[in-house]
Amino acid sequence: MSTQTSPRFPHRHNNDGSHDSICTACLATVARREDESELLDFELNHVCDPIRLFQHGNFSSWDPVKSHIAS
Repeated sequence: MSTQTSPRFPHRHNNDGSHDSICTACLATVARREDESELLDFELNHVCDPIRLFQHGNFSSWDPVKSHIAS
């Protein structure tokens, strides 16, 4: 069962049974956990690194106050 709550953080299911949360803004792996439901806390607390945003061309959409809020 998927516990993904936001399209901003798609979950990747790995061959070893773990789950990754990926930020679509900065393309960082936010967290990897065996229990997918544990990813939400990491997603809610994630703040995009402005350098990564710039490198991936998403800097213009970066808001330092709202960057950690799942859209």
